Amino acid sequence: MMSEMRDHTSADGSSDELERLVNRPSVPLGPLSSFFVELSDWREVDDFGRKVRSVIEAGVRISREADFDADELPESGVPVWAIEHWEDGAPRYSLHRGESGWTTQDFLYSYDPGRRAWSWWDVTLAAGNIVQVWVDSRGEAVFPCDDLRWAFYMCGARTVVGPLLEPPEQWERQPSVGL
Repeated sequence: MMSEMRDHTSADGSSDELERLVNRPSVPLGPLSSFFVELSDWREVDDFGRKVRSVIEAGVRISREADFDADELPESGVPVWAIEHWEDGAPRYSLHRGESGWTTQDFLYSYDPGRRAWSWWDVTLAAGNIVQVWVDSRGEAVFPCDDLRWAFYMCGARTVVGPLLEPPEQWERQPSVGL
């Protein structure tokens, strides 16, 4: 079953992921991990969706192109808004995790293809000011995902709960946002 779940990715593992960042994906073959993200207001839903998609896209692109043995990764692909507001999520992230915020380099290095334990799936509207961010964690309920939490807080999350494994039908019932 787990090998069947991998069939939706290409040999480099990122082409389908990039496609899912800009279009609603097809139905997954197995469970997805999801995060419930509370925003301050329902009017922020689409903006959050666009922001989180753009910052994750920067990481996915760096995973395809960068030399992760280098001392520093190029930051040119990180959206300008993210660089300007990088520390905006630090207080909420620190309250949630008890850790200090991430640097841009920390975030980019978390996309090392040999270390990353998830791939992007979608962001959907759960209800009102709550969105659900979906990733493929290869069926694992527990996996390293602080890079995702950091991205959510930096993009405007008020609170984050998860990850939780969910059946594909749950994702299918919700509309994608930020496309």
